[in-house]
Amino acid sequence: MMVRPHSSCFARPRTRGFTLVELLVVIAIIGVLVALLLPAIQAAREAARRSQCANNMKQVGLAMLNYESGNKHLPPGCLMFEGSAWSMYLLPFIEETNAKNLTTLGENNKGNFQWGYPGSYDDASKLPNNYRNIRVVETVIETYRCPSASLPEHQTDVSFDSWYVMKRVPVSYIGVATGLQTRQYDSGATYFLSGEPNPPDNPYYPGADGVLYGIKNESRTDKGVKLQTIEDGTSNTAMIGEALHDWKTQEDRGFNKEDVAGGRKDHWWGGSDDVDTSPSSDLSEFLGSTAVQINYQKTPEINQQYCASADSSTCQQLQLAFGSAHPGMCHMTFSDGHVDAIQEDVDLKVWSDYGSRASQILDTGAPRR
Repeated sequence: MMVRPHSSCFARPRTRGFTLVELLVVIAIIGVLVALLLPAIQAAREAARRSQCANNMKQVGLAMLNYESGNKHLPPGCLMFEGSAWSMYLLPFIEETNAKNLTTLGENNKGNFQWGYPGSYDDASKLPNNYRNIRVVETVIETYRCPSASLPEHQTDVSFDSWYVMKRVPVSYIGVATGLQTRQYDSGATYFLSGEPNPPDNPYYPGADGVLYGIKNESRTDKGVKLQTIEDGTSNTAMIGEALHDWKTQEDRGFNKEDVAGGRKDHWWGGSDDVDTSPSSDLSEFLGSTAVQINYQKTPEINQQYCASADSSTCQQLQLAFGSAHPGMCHMTFSDGHVDAIQEDVDLKVWSDYGSRASQILDTGAPRR
C-alpha cells in the first residue's frame, strides 16, 4: 500500500510581513525618539562649546596676569594713532610667539605701514614687507574665538580711509573699557574711551574707569592699569568679555568703508587702521562697556537700520555691548583671572559696576586715594 506523505512535511513555512499600520507606528515611535534625543544632543554640544569658550577666556585671563607680572601693568586696551590692541600684546602668553615675532609695532616704525593696504589684494604673503602686520592679523587665533559664535574664519574689512584687510579674522572677546559710557565719542571727536575728558559722573578717574582702554600715543606715561590700582578688588572687576561680532552685516558691507567711529558691530584681534587713523577711532573693535545692558543685540537687519548713521545712540550701544551666543548668559573674565557666567537678567547697577575699577568710590562719593 502506498502511503501518502503528510502535506505539512513539504510545505514552505509562511512568513508574515509588517502591515502598513505597523510600519507607520514604528516610524512614529522613531520620530518621537529622535525628537526627544535631538534637544539633548544639541544641549550636550552647546555645553561642550560653552566649556571650550570659558576655557579660552580662562587662558586669556592667565595671559593678562602673566603680562602684568612681567611688565608691572596690564596692556593698553588699544593704542590710538598706532592701532595695536591688547590681543596683540598677549600673543607670547598664549603660545603664539611666532605670530608676535612677525609683527612690528610703532607708527611707521622701520618702514611698517601697520594694519591695512591701500587697495584690494589677492594674497597678503605677496605684499611688500612693510605690510607684514596684515599677514599676522589674517591668522586665525582660536583662543580668541568662541565656538558657539560660529564665526567665519575670514572677512573683508575696509577702514574709514579705505585701507583693506582682505582676510581679517573676526573674534569673540573684547576688553572692558568702562562701566559708565554708552558712546565712543562726542561731537568734537573727543574719545571718552581714550582717557580724556572725564566721563560724566566720574570725577575721580581721568578718562575711562575700566581696566583696558584706549591710550593716546606711544610715548605715553600711562602704559596701562596696574592691578594694585583696582580699588574694587580684582575678583570684582571684569577685564575681558564675550561680544557677538555681526558677521552677516560684515559680509554684506565689508567692502564699504566704515563711518567715523564705526558703522557696524565688528570685533577683531591684533590691530586696526581705524584705531591707527585720525580722526576716526573705532575703539569698539576691541573694547566694550558694561554701561550697556548685557546681550543688547539685534538681528543683522535691524543692526543695519540702526547703524545707517554711526552717530545713532542705539548703534553706539550695539557696538559697545557685551553678549554671547549662549542662551541667557555671557562669560566674563575678571581681573584675578577667574571666569564667570553672568546671567542676562543681572541687576544693571551690578553689571555696570563690573566694568569700573572703582565703583565703590563712585557710589559713596569718597575721594580717590
